Amino acid sequence: MSDEQEKDSYTANPRQIAYDKQSQKDHEVHVVKIYFAKKVPKMTWVPKEETYPVKSGGLVSDVKKKYEQKGRRNIQADKEDSVKLKAKESVKITWEEEVQETKDGQPVFNFEKLDKSVIKKKVWVVAECQGFSGKLSVEIHENKLTNPENVYDNPVKFLDGDTEKTTIEFPINGKLEYSTEITLRPKSDQDVKKLVEKFAKRADVNAFLYFKAEVKDTQDKIIFPDETHEFLNKDGERFEIAGTPCYCNRDITVDEMIDLIYHLRDEQNYKSKRDAFFNGGKEKITAIGITSGKISENRDKIKLFTDEMNAMFKKFSIKTCRRKIHFLGQMYLETISFTYTYESRDSVPANYKGGVPFQGRGMKQITHDYNYLAYYDYVNGTKHYDTYIKFRSGYEGVGECVTNRPKAREKGLDEAFYEDLKTYAKNISENLFHAFNSAGWFSTIHKTDTITAMDNGLADSDVEKVTQAINGGQTNIAERKNYTKWTKEFFKYDTECVNK
Repeated sequence: MSDEQEKDSYTANPRQIAYDKQSQKDHEVHVVKIYFAKKVPKMTWVPKEETYPVKSGGLVSDVKKKYEQKGRRNIQADKEDSVKLKAKESVKITWEEEVQETKDGQPVFNFEKLDKSVIKKKVWVVAECQGFSGKLSVEIHENKLTNPENVYDNPVKFLDGDTEKTTIEFPINGKLEYSTEITLRPKSDQDVKKLVEKFAKRADVNAFLYFKAEVKDTQDKIIFPDETHEFLNKDGERFEIAGTPCYCNRDITVDEMIDLIYHLRDEQNYKSKRDAFFNGGKEKITAIGITSGKISENRDKIKLFTDEMNAMFKKFSIKTCRRKIHFLGQMYLETISFTYTYESRDSVPANYKGGVPFQGRGMKQITHDYNYLAYYDYVNGTKHYDTYIKFRSGYEGVGECVTNRPKAREKGLDEAFYEDLKTYAKNISENLFHAFNSAGWFSTIHKTDTITAMDNGLADSDVEKVTQAINGGQTNIAERKNYTKWTKEFFKYDTECVNK
């Protein structure tokens, strides 16, 4: 066919050119990308409407506010916002609501790329591949990078259901996306144990995995992004896997933190404030406070909280499941179920050294002016606490020492500094870093008996020892035991921890 004839043919039948171009790809298999993912619901916006019966007056704008919640948008009424309503009137409210898409009566899902996971966890392997024949064969390998040796034997073993495999095979049949769920572990518990032991010898206790792929059983032209046939093996792309099935020596993820919060709420039957989070008290950390919507819908706030907690755990060597379980159980009690960073008393018991300005603050509710002073010194590298210990009489507080001990005042522990300490104290209740930093310092550096008690075990008697170290007594001991037990259950400590 001449160029002119071809042009005339396409003019007569415009669809022919699209058909011909598609036919040119019929004899190609193009592997576009392969990645690890999680399966998430595919959401869409659906119009909704409802007639709201007015009970006792108010404005249309007040009615619209009742419909505000996460997952809704474009809330409208059939009357102006400023219209005053009367009892027994009605207002038609329309909005768009985010719901999961369905197809043929079944829910529709998308795949969201993951950049990290944990050994023994389930993940999806997703391949985007264009073509109509052959098999896409995929292996998982470890890139040792700066590590002297691989943790895994390449190719990496995984579970497909209950079957141990080293290769994933997708039949290429014209679909654009192929997926399968695998478990990141070898089959035998003994092999898992050996793998964990190898991970434990590494400084970062992790590994980086990538894919190697080949196309088999086709006569078509095979196209890969590059000649290596590798995916996720470039800087900034590699998939990180933590080498422990438990929470030892790794960060707690945002999803795990959300699940833990709900687990504790449900175990304590905390229905009225199931989605409340650090929104109480006269002093608070506004960046993490959740005042509307569900905790699970406020991932940005939970991420801020979780990231700071993980950083604190690393800084103060709260790395084992045992220590984390104790810390979280005690913190849940001290913060009134993760809702307060400040005790918020207008008056305090007589034994509170320093009075109202030095009541409980932070994730461990540090109390008494001498503890605030010790933390101030820790952060600022000063020696005021040593001055206080040297010149105090008996068990007087810092304020009493300032008033009664001239030699302490000569060393800088004077009235002006004490007033500044009252102002500084608010950092612990209003600043996320100090809320956690003070708690980690108190539990490991200032009160060394606490971390020692944590390491003993997770029996009720151990919770009593930890409580004694933190509080000097057994305040709310029943709740502390429950919160610690429920956190232990969530961590699956008895079956998963490698450092029992």
